[in-house]
Formats: sequence, structure tokens, C-alpha cells
Amino acid sequence: MNYLAHLYFSDADALAWAGSLMGDFHKGANFGTMPDQLVRHIRLHRFVDAYTNQDPDFRISCRRLNPQLRFARSIVIDVFYDHFLACHWDRFSAVGLEQFAATVYAALESRQAELDRGLLNILPHMIANDWLSSYRLPEIVARVLNRLEMRLGHKFPLSLAFEELEQYRQLLLDDFVRFMASAGSVVYNWKASHPLVSSSVQELL
Repeated sequence: MNYLAHLYFSDADALAWAGSLMGDFHKGANFGTMPDQLVRHIRLHRFVDAYTNQDPDFRISCRRLNPQLRFARSIVIDVFYDHFLACHWDRFSAVGLEQFAATVYAALESRQAELDRGLLNILPHMIANDWLSSYRLPEIVARVLNRLEMRLGHKFPLSLAFEELEQYRQLLLDDFVRFMASAGSVVYNWKASHPLVSSSVQELL
């Protein structure tokens, strides 16, 4: 999953949103003195990624794309699914996307001392260009695919996959809607089985 979806599945809390994004940057199991909520959502990020890769509807979406993309098809579908979430945000949230994005940006800025260096580096660009809301725009999807292709050394023609977004839009959207229903239930159960335990409580155990 990409940024917007990870934030959507997160708790509505500054450290939770930070952890949901830091899952892309913080590696390993050494969390040092990170706050519990931050660690919990880094772990949630990893769980969502693992679940997504084996979800039947996500895999169907991947198989719709050009086989030349090979394993990079999952990267493309991550981007497409964030696009669909942004386009159909009101279907999944009672809070408008612009308001949600502004709240997330302000929350992340307020907790910069706890952010991973990787997230700190991209945060100004994310805010200035309103990455979260801009995923609704097809031209932004095309730009993201171009940048990802460059980052991967042009090993996979990710930029060409943009044509398949329009070619298979309805089929991919149907896959996405089914995925969101399944993922929402799975994430709810994960949170219920991984409750936040504050440091003060942990010390008493």
C-alpha cells in the first residue's frame, strides 16, 4: 500500500500517522525509546504490506497488468489503489480528503522530533505539493510512475503502465473496492489483538 491508504488504516493520532508512514523508512526490530503508538503503527504498516501482497483481489489486479512488469506490478497497483482511494475518499470517510490531509500534515509537523530522517526529508515536499489530495489527478499518477521507474533504474516500464489504468479502470476499481472491504476487517482485527499499552502500564506488568 502507499501513503494515503496507510494513513487511512491508521488510528487518528499524530504518532499513529507518523508510524504508518515510517514503516517505509524504519527497518529492523530495534525501536529504541520510540513511543508505543509510533512502534505499534510501524508494525501495523508492515502487517498491512504483508496482507496486501497476499490478498486475492490485489493479486487479481496485479495479473491484469502487462506481465513484462513482473514483480513491479505490485508497485503499480499500490499507486493505482491510492489513486482510487483519493478519487472515492468520501465513500470510505466522513471527513473530506482535503481536511484529512491538512490535519495529517499539521500533526506530522507537530511531532518532527520523533520522525525518522527519511520521513523528515520528504515531509516538506509532501506538504508543499499536497501529495495526499493530489493522488486524485491522473497526471500525478503518471508522474509518480515515472519517478518510480527512474528510481528502479528503468528496469521495468512503469511509466507505460499508466495506459492500463484507463484501459482497466473499472475492473481495477472493482478489485479495489473488494480489497478495501477485506482489508478494513483484517486491520480492525489486528488492532483489537494489538492494543496500545502505555509505557506506564508496561512497567507494572
